[in-house]
Amino acid sequence: MLLKGFVRKNKIEVLLFFLLIISLGLKLYRLSIPKSYYFDEIYYAFTAEEMAKGNRAGWEVGHTAPKGFAYEWSHPHLGKELSAIGILIFGDNTFGWRFFQAIFGGFGTLFIYLLGKELFQSKRAGLIAAFLFTFESFIYVLSRITMVDIFLMSFILLASLFFVKYARTQKNAFLLLTGFFCGTAISVKWSGIYALEFLATISFLFIFYREVYLGVQKRSSLYYTFLEIIPKIFLVFVIIPGVVYLATYIPFFLYGNSFSDFISLQSSMYGYHKGLTATHPYQSSWWKWPLLLRSVYLYLGSGEKESAHIYAIGNPFIWWSGCVFLALSVVQVIRKELPALAFVTLSVFAYWLPWALSPRKLVFVYHFLPSLPFVLLIIAYFLDLLWTKSRYGSAFVIAYLTISVGMFIYFYPILAAIPVSNASVESYFWLKSWR
Repeated sequence: MLLKGFVRKNKIEVLLFFLLIISLGLKLYRLSIPKSYYFDEIYYAFTAEEMAKGNRAGWEVGHTAPKGFAYEWSHPHLGKELSAIGILIFGDNTFGWRFFQAIFGGFGTLFIYLLGKELFQSKRAGLIAAFLFTFESFIYVLSRITMVDIFLMSFILLASLFFVKYARTQKNAFLLLTGFFCGTAISVKWSGIYALEFLATISFLFIFYREVYLGVQKRSSLYYTFLEIIPKIFLVFVIIPGVVYLATYIPFFLYGNSFSDFISLQSSMYGYHKGLTATHPYQSSWWKWPLLLRSVYLYLGSGEKESAHIYAIGNPFIWWSGCVFLALSVVQVIRKELPALAFVTLSVFAYWLPWALSPRKLVFVYHFLPSLPFVLLIIAYFLDLLWTKSRYGSAFVIAYLTISVGMFIYFYPILAAIPVSNASVESYFWLKSWR
């Protein structure tokens, strides 16, 4: 009787708990397969292994790797260091390489629930977002490979969560945490700077609006207002991220490298990305990403009658309907004052559109990953609205979620290297550009 009452009173939390278990289970199940390096693991996993061994070459540039491998020095170190910790805990094997990616991908279900609940002041909206996140196939695949994009996405989600909590409560501790997670995002990939720039701008505008237009703090002039706001923004979005970034290079300095060596490495990293002229059969232009026009083949284990595949493809139903909801959200934000929806919509564009101007020309659909959770939050917002306002809204939402799960299950074999007959694999390639 007590249990029934608890479940009835806390049904959203109970559903979230089981959803989190499913999310973690999906990411960890058969994580060690394939039992060899695939796609960019020849860079990231190899470098993480060398870091775990204490080889200084894992943190530096200019070292020669064994044939078929290369040291990954073109991105900051934090993502590879997390993989190295997995290796130290579970051993130098495929499970160890990929463990923390799976953990971050699994707990992303919780992160997006908390963000959705906080943003829209609706547990249901948070749960819908968490459900979509759990059964989004692109997130699933990138949670199970030794690459670092899942870390970048997770840290941006956490930075966004703490900014929203700051906006709701005005507690400075939350703003400091926003800066901290912006720092961790940049320490995974430099594209994390998009989060820092966006959240710093939004934070400044929020504080300025609150203090000047709402009159929370009385000032004799705007000059004094700026004197108070600018140092806070500088601390949160320059000093704290800078300290976090430098902290991830502690092993680099412990191996005797100087600050001049550090600057030289950063210069080499920038030069590499700016001067990258290579091409790849699965590269795609930024405008194609949300339309899911080109995905990435990560692994093929060929057999005479059956083959195993890992294909980094988004859940087509979620992505294509997400484009419709994204367009609808733009219209709604323009027509009405909807700060929460405006924040989520701007987040999609803040992490996507800069790639149109990026000096790096070799880009892939997985660069859209930081924007994807915010598309899911937009979908969750409208589904929650339908559930609440429409007579048949709950039926529509249940149908939408059911189709989303069905699509994930349908594509699951080519997401998880489940052997399928060579004759049937063509049924997964709906568009010619997917091949």
